[in-house]
Amino acid sequence: MSVRKLFDRSGGTAIVTGGSRGLGLGLGLGLGLEPGLGLGLQIAEALGETGARIVLSARKPDELAGAAQHLAALGVTASAGRPACWSRST
Repeated sequence: MSVRKLFDRSGGTAIVTGGSRGLGLGLGLGLGLEPGLGLGLQIAEALGETGARIVLSARKPDELAGAAQHLAALGVTASAGRPACWSRST
């Protein structure tokens, strides 16, 4: 079985929490990831490349919109939103 077939997620949906930027630029650079992207966004890219639709979730809506646009530019179907249950008062 090919690696591409093994990891194929076509038709599936992946929810990536912290997907606007992930664990931070410093960690991403330490792992040899593309400069400017955090680990969460890189995970979303990888899942999108395997055919999954991506749902991004994070606390900062402005960063989510940018992340969704980044993924769309790569040809990945992505939507983004901050879950209503996330509030600082709870």
